Amino acid sequence: MNILICDDIDSEVQNLEKAIKASDFKGNIICFNKGADALSCLLSEAKIDVCFLDVLMPQMDGITLARKMRGANYRGEIVFLTTTKEYAVDSYDVKAYSYLLKPPNAAKVAQILKEIESMHKAQDTAGITVTTKTMKRFLFFHEISFVEVMGKKVYFRLLDGGDIEIYTALYEILPVLLADSRFVQCHRSFVVNLDAVLKIQGKEVFFRCGKKAPIARNNTEFDKQYIKWVFGKGEMKNNG
Repeated sequence: MNILICDDIDSEVQNLEKAIKASDFKGNIICFNKGADALSCLLSEAKIDVCFLDVLMPQMDGITLARKMRGANYRGEIVFLTTTKEYAVDSYDVKAYSYLLKPPNAAKVAQILKEIESMHKAQDTAGITVTTKTMKRFLFFHEISFVEVMGKKVYFRLLDGGDIEIYTALYEILPVLLADSRFVQCHRSFVVNLDAVLKIQGKEVFFRCGKKAPIARNNTEFDKQYIKWVFGKGEMKNNG
């Protein structure tokens, strides 16, 4: 998930960042201290899944910012940060997911993120049917970290650390994977799920499952594709 925080008080931003990082959250966090800057980010079609917005901010308060976001067709989740519950009614107007009383409780932040992630996975039904020696099953794309070719076999490396091995050529399944914009080929033998990437370091991709994959030396576009996915314009073609 990609998270946006907007709060005019730096210490509050730092407290929330700390709470988010203390959870099992894996993703990217971008922070703003002005509502106008946060709105500009969203209007640039950045891929943001959750916005934590301070209710009381100068120039543009959190409720006004949320209304402008919804007016710009933002469909992600909104969580308000506030020192009082009196704004709870206003939160319904912009279809807010929840609100947190300041200072944010780390356990509550973790609970909200877990709920949102589970909800998104339930809505994400895109995938591929695979046949192994012993079974045939539908594999959701959000279960996959990356796909690796070794000899005459294709291995689906999963987010939970497991593997699924099938006998096929990569070209047989590549069109299905690349039809979903979260998948990118970083090497002739590797296709990466950008949602599963933890970081890129040098010519290697590190995944949330603890594994890594190489980036081809002549592949100069992968870094750009990853940045575009994290903060860019594409939405998943097969996600609802």
